[in-house]
Amino acid sequence: MAEEVVFTPDRAALMAELARLSFEASQLAAPLDDARFNWQPDGGSAWSVGQCLDHLVRTNRCYLDPLEEAALAAARTEGQSGPAACDPGRVGRWFIGTMEPPVKRKYKAMKKTVPPSRCIKEPTLVAFAGEQQRLIEFVRDSAALDCNSIKFKNPLAYGLRTFNLSTGMLVLAAHERRHLWQAKNVVAAMPAP
Repeated sequence: MAEEVVFTPDRAALMAELARLSFEASQLAAPLDDARFNWQPDGGSAWSVGQCLDHLVRTNRCYLDPLEEAALAAARTEGQSGPAACDPGRVGRWFIGTMEPPVKRKYKAMKKTVPPSRCIKEPTLVAFAGEQQRLIEFVRDSAALDCNSIKFKNPLAYGLRTFNLSTGMLVLAAHERRHLWQAKNVVAAMPAP
């Protein structure tokens, strides 16, 4: 019989937050038709709701592959160490803080995470929900590892092992809050239908 994994309170809260963000994205996009899903504020110079969600899909895919590879390699070599609270470290906490809304500092998106000029609503929402589920499963499946001591190759930092797995998971959640905040502002700025 498989041993039951015990989740630390912060890990359980992270999984709940990721599920909440998935629900928030679907609720935000639900009333929008294709034109409004793709409407861009600031004369087309800022991202649409669709572009915000597509960017999150691309970023999560980009980040999750190396997170999963690092976790798998660690599980093979180090085994399971039991649940530990996520600790991103001082630099990780600082970086996570820069992601949180309200946005104080803009970052240029890496080429591989830049969304297309138009997004089709249903496939974008399905892809977002799928990546959210994949991320939630990663948070759950890595619970028995010491995610604070395992570094991953950061695909957005030239493959350097700058952060631990805890930071990677927490950055993705903060990044999602950032762009869902941006998407809410886009909806609020839309002209009346």
